Order: sequence, then structure tokens, then C-alpha cells
Amino acid sequence: MLIMLHGPDTWRSRQQLSKMIAEFKAKRDPSGLNLNIFDAAKAEGAEMLEAMVASPFLAEKRLTVLERLSENKKKDLWANLLELIKNKKLPDTSVVIFWESEIKLNSHPLFETLAKQKFSQKFETLSGVKLNQWIKREIAGRNLEIEQYALTALTNYPFDSLWQIINELDKIAAYLSKESEKKITLKHVNLFLNEVGDDNIFHFLDALTGRRAKEAIKLLHTQFDNGEESGKIFNLIVGQWRKLLLLKDYFSLNPGSTSDSAAKELDIHPFVVKKTLAILPGFSFAKLKEIYSELLNIDLKAKTGEGDYASSLEMLVAKICQ
Repeated sequence: MLIMLHGPDTWRSRQQLSKMIAEFKAKRDPSGLNLNIFDAAKAEGAEMLEAMVASPFLAEKRLTVLERLSENKKKDLWANLLELIKNKKLPDTSVVIFWESEIKLNSHPLFETLAKQKFSQKFETLSGVKLNQWIKREIAGRNLEIEQYALTALTNYPFDSLWQIINELDKIAAYLSKESEKKITLKHVNLFLNEVGDDNIFHFLDALTGRRAKEAIKLLHTQFDNGEESGKIFNLIVGQWRKLLLLKDYFSLNPGSTSDSAAKELDIHPFVVKKTLAILPGFSFAKLKEIYSELLNIDLKAKTGEGDYASSLEMLVAKICQ
């Protein structure tokens, strides 16, 4: 049996690989005598081929795992493996799992062949609803709950990978265990995420503050042209506007306070506080509340099918820059 696990989402493919190895050991090979795992980018081809064709020892099956074979510079190894597969020279007792991250399947017929195997899986990057569901499962697995605002913040934060999300969830879970809490709130999310913000969003907000409509529209379209989803851009803007309101309120109630004290009191990254303070003078508290209310209306219409984020944001820019 041949299986290839591949794709850009290496967290889930790694989890699947670990699961398959654990199941093999539990059901067929508790001693581990019939399991070989190779870093195929560096291992000797002869050694890997020998493991693949070897007979199992006091067991029905033998498992060989080849990781990062696509990075092996000896291309003749690829050809030898393809010949084994096409000529059906691998014994029925042999199970071989190939693990790859992102790979061009057309780089060699071997990888195209492996991708077509019945139990091969490609792990695409999660986004939107699927990412939302995955985060909820991970949180439930830690015997925790999460409020909707916190879940939305996690889902829409520009993480590099699921590895990064897992790292943040582990930190939040450790913090909650010390506090004897079971529910993740937006405060907890903001406490741990690196809120350095997106420079284009800050430039966009700066253009809005200066009522520079053409520049603001251009920056908005730059985000669209770069492939950013309008919903994600919208949520980033909502998040920044929420910070504007919080900081405006904080400094009106605590005149003379420093940016460091505000960062500590509001659980906002100091870097974000300092950049946001430069935007505040351009808006009165009443104007900030008016715009935030408009953002809530945009969100409601988009979610009920009465509008969409992209066109609504353009109208919002026009309204602010009048």
C-alpha cells in the first residue's frame, strides 16, 4: 500500500502521519520492529529501498515512512521508486507513507503517481468556515469554550500557519488554567496575540483621518489586488476602530496618562497603542462612535445577504472623506 500526505498545511498532515504511525504500532507492531522512518532528503536510497521490500518480522505488515523525498538530489532514486511501483515489485506486506509539504506534482511522474493513490491526501490551507470549525475543535479538545468575538478574532488574524495558531492556543490554555477559567474571551486573545497590526491598514486609517479619499480608496484596492478577502479586511478595520474607541475613552477619562499605562490597562500591544495615538486627533469621540455604528450595519447587511463588504467599505470611505 502506498500513501502520500502532502500540501501546504503541514500541521494537519503531520498530525495525520502521527496518527497513522500510532495506529500501525497499536494494531500491528507494538514492538516497533517493523517500522522505519527516514528523512528521505538525506538518507541513502539503497537503505530506504531495502526497508520497503523487506519482509515483516513476526507481523503481517511492515511500515516505511519517507519524509521529504522531493528534496533528495539523487533523481535516480525517484526513477527507481517509480519502477518498483509500476512493475508492482513492492510486496503486499509493505506499507509506505510519503510525507511532503508543498510539492509540484508535475516535477516527476513519481509524485503524480503517488498523489493518485487511493488513500493519499492533500492538506490545503484552511480559511473561513473550515478554519473556524478547526479552531473550535482544538479548543474543545482542551476542555475549553470560546466566545464568538474571540473566535472571530482568531479566525481572521493573519496567522502564518496552524502551527502558529496552536502555539497561541496553548499559551491561552496555560494562562486560563492558572486563572481557573474555562472560557476564552476577546481579552484573552488580545492579551496573547502579537498585535503589531498591518501597515497597510494603518496607512488606510491615516488616509481616512486626513479625509484623503483617493488615497484611502487606492489603499483599499491594493489590499483587494493583493488577494486579501474583503471580510478579512473588514474585520481588521473593525478591530482597529475598536482600539481607537477604547483609547479615546481611556485618555478622556485619564488625562495625562502615558501610552505604556494605556497598553497595560487595555491589554493592547504597546506598539499598536503608539501607532493608534497618531490617528486619534483626527476624530472626535462622537465621530468614532458614528463610524463604528456604520461598521456594525455593514457587518449585519453582509451577513444577511443585503450587501457585501467590498462595496460597503468603498461607500464608508466616501462618507468619512466628504
